[in-house]
Amino acid sequence: MTKIPYSIRAGIALAVLALALPSGVSAVGAGRPAPRLANPTRTAGQLVNRFFVLIAHKDRARLQTFLSSGFLVQRADGSGGGKKPYLANLATVEKFHITELQATQAGGTLVARYLADVQGLVNGKPYSPGPAPRLSVFAWNGQRWQLAAHANFNPLKG
Repeated sequence: MTKIPYSIRAGIALAVLALALPSGVSAVGAGRPAPRLANPTRTAGQLVNRFFVLIAHKDRARLQTFLSSGFLVQRADGSGGGKKPYLANLATVEKFHITELQATQAGGTLVARYLADVQGLVNGKPYSPGPAPRLSVFAWNGQRWQLAAHANFNPLKG
């Protein structure tokens, strides 16, 4: 009888364990699958509100963990960027009001569209266009929802 080295036996055991686990869960760095939300709009509303509060307080530390590593922003003025430049140049939000929020969920993706009435400064310029359309995309990271993308649009005129 041939003795199988421990490292090979351990590898076989991990492979068998991985095959026995439910889909979407791995043995190494296991995270929970995304929750199946009964009301995606309610959860998205809480996340969108949190995002705006963190910006209003210029809470870069909490934004660092709230934004996904692949975060992208697209602004109505045509500017945009990734997580690092976004955190380095946060808008000044003096006050905001979110309305008409609707959201959908597909697995680990939560998409919210809404109107945001924001007063403040963006890129050093006064900003208060009235209710303007927004689109925010959240991704489940195995532990929590993170903001992966955010887009601002100019309000329709006329």
